[in-house]
Amino acid sequence: MMRFTVDAGAFSDAMSKVSKVLRKSPLPILEEIAVHVENGLCTLMATDLETWLVAELPAHGDDVSFVFSRTKDVMKACAHFEGELAITFAPKDERDGKIEVLCGQRAAEFPVIAHEDYPECGTIEDGISLRLNAAALFRRVERVRYAAEKGCLDRRPQSACVQFREDRVFSLDGRRMACDTQPDTVFPVPCLLLGDALTHLRAFGENEVAVQIGAHKVCFSDETLKLYVRRYGVDTYDPDAAIPKAYREVITVKTDELLRELTYLKECIGSCTFPYVRFAGQELSMNVPSGRFTTRVSMVGRGDLAIGFNLRYMLDALKQFRKEPTVRIKLSGPYTPIVVEAEGRSDFALVLPVRLRDEMAA
Repeated sequence: MMRFTVDAGAFSDAMSKVSKVLRKSPLPILEEIAVHVENGLCTLMATDLETWLVAELPAHGDDVSFVFSRTKDVMKACAHFEGELAITFAPKDERDGKIEVLCGQRAAEFPVIAHEDYPECGTIEDGISLRLNAAALFRRVERVRYAAEKGCLDRRPQSACVQFREDRVFSLDGRRMACDTQPDTVFPVPCLLLGDALTHLRAFGENEVAVQIGAHKVCFSDETLKLYVRRYGVDTYDPDAAIPKAYREVITVKTDELLRELTYLKECIGSCTFPYVRFAGQELSMNVPSGRFTTRVSMVGRGDLAIGFNLRYMLDALKQFRKEPTVRIKLSGPYTPIVVEAEGRSDFALVLPVRLRDEMAA
């Protein structure tokens, strides 16, 4: 038997953090947390094969490795432990065993499985490094990741990932783009990373993190936590190529008013797959199988340019700025991208217009 001790609160907190990666999987081992104790350091790891989240905390005792087989049950028990937590590993056969957990007058036993089959994360050799604030990067990613396309990672990684190119963080799916610019944070090499994986940046809170960029993974780390995210190449898009160089109309409109009227139209689309809206003057109109619907919104700077757009994409773009009192909508022509931005913000959204058929434009 092998035995080690850790602080119960730190162990429970580490389990809670890394467990956020766990998903329902056809491979049962991917629904569990792996534990490895070596040289006075206890390492907890969880992965979905796209992301590895690793927490480290001090430990005393024997070196040992195992994988929980009932992670959720272990987490529930550990949430009630305080002070020194003693964990004893008792092998049952070559692959499986059990752990005995003791904290004060409270004790529990859980089955565990062999560590050998757990997917290793590996290390990043000769990576390029930078430092940044995890919370600031998380906010930037949250602003833009909605514009990434779902379910096309194998075919079009550019469309499925959040892209990092110099001081730009952006997503685009070929019909829209969301982009944020921070001149004081420059990625030294282009990267394609899954937006869902980057949501785990919130585990770092407001901490500064070191970023190490390798050929196949990017590692974000502070003193106790490491997040490894699979990297999908360097072939990023140039967002400046999509932005019009001049505009015929720059419209200012109240964000909540425009969101309210577009939400009204959304409630009326019924089963329509492609709800296209005609934007002419201050009027918004939509022809769908269930009928024709119109509304008006007060705005400043509106001219006579008529344009069509996908209702769902425009709503997503406006929600990027939902806390701002007003937004600017920039139009350069009926077939060039629509740009949405807000005063004092470093980000913008871009929505491609649609060519409306005569009956839709009526």
